[in-house]
Amino acid sequence: MKAFTLFLIILTTASLSIAQTSRSCSQLLAGDPSATSGVYSIDPDGDGPLPLMDCYCDMTTDGGGWTLILNYNHLTSSNPALNIRSGSLPLQGSVILGTDESNTVYWGHADTSILNAIPFNEVRFYGVTSGHDRMIHFKTSHTGTISYFKTGLGSTAGISTSFSPLSGHTSHLPASIDMTVSDRGNLAMTDYPLWTGSSYHWYLGGIDAFCSSVRWEVDDYPCSTEPSTFHQIWVRQKQTNSLKETGKKELKINLWPNPARELVYLKGEKAIAGADLSIYNSLGQLLLTEKLEDNSHQVNAGNLSEGIYLLVISSKEGIFHQKLVIKR
Repeated sequence: MKAFTLFLIILTTASLSIAQTSRSCSQLLAGDPSATSGVYSIDPDGDGPLPLMDCYCDMTTDGGGWTLILNYNHLTSSNPALNIRSGSLPLQGSVILGTDESNTVYWGHADTSILNAIPFNEVRFYGVTSGHDRMIHFKTSHTGTISYFKTGLGSTAGISTSFSPLSGHTSHLPASIDMTVSDRGNLAMTDYPLWTGSSYHWYLGGIDAFCSSVRWEVDDYPCSTEPSTFHQIWVRQKQTNSLKETGKKELKINLWPNPARELVYLKGEKAIAGADLSIYNSLGQLLLTEKLEDNSHQVNAGNLSEGIYLLVISSKEGIFHQKLVIKR
């Protein structure tokens, strides 16, 4: 029987505000539906080793809640180095083509440690170029792509039939994709995540030995020209309302053994009889709900497959507690 290791995150609104504890823009928007687009502070892994970091949130497009994870506004005839960020996220500056934002807070993309921490189940691509008037603008919940960006392992294979066009989308990609690359690590979002032969590419940085130009491509393969380009990737956790932090008091729960097998035991330092226990998967989908009959409780986790789960305990009095569970 596989064991599962438990990592605990206590989120209480008694000591922390939504803005301080949110792990993404989608959680921020769930806590404040009136939030507007702009720069916010988030903590992608809660009490984990990653620092608090500023991020840019798009709170309007397709319902909002988008966290910016890749932003490269690139000037024609230049080839500045990519910026792989391990402790910060890029912010949004200019949205006008022909801007050189290299070596600024606006230039770069998140590494896999940040992306593995941020909860998301949707990805949004946006790209424009001075080389033509087509626009890449679509979202996808393709599980292979999400896993690839989080881990750097795998590929985007299958995304061509698993996407929804958004406002202004006129590009051949991703529907025309006929080739893929895999296992590109921290370059998963920059090296051919969208690729159609020698015709239409999403590619950032580099030099092609067969071309006279550097490689900054948006639904094209310019080769003999060097256009200005603007690439962005955003992520969002679509289902967040069920995981919204609404409690008013901290409820301390002991959970053991660690590691555990099929059964997980809970014991509250305060009375928890009558409280509700819920378990969600990493997509925010409710898998299990139980009523706690007394101060101690056992949960049968034998049917859970490998993955990340959120155990939530709440009561009518507003007592609230969450524990992140990773089953291996």
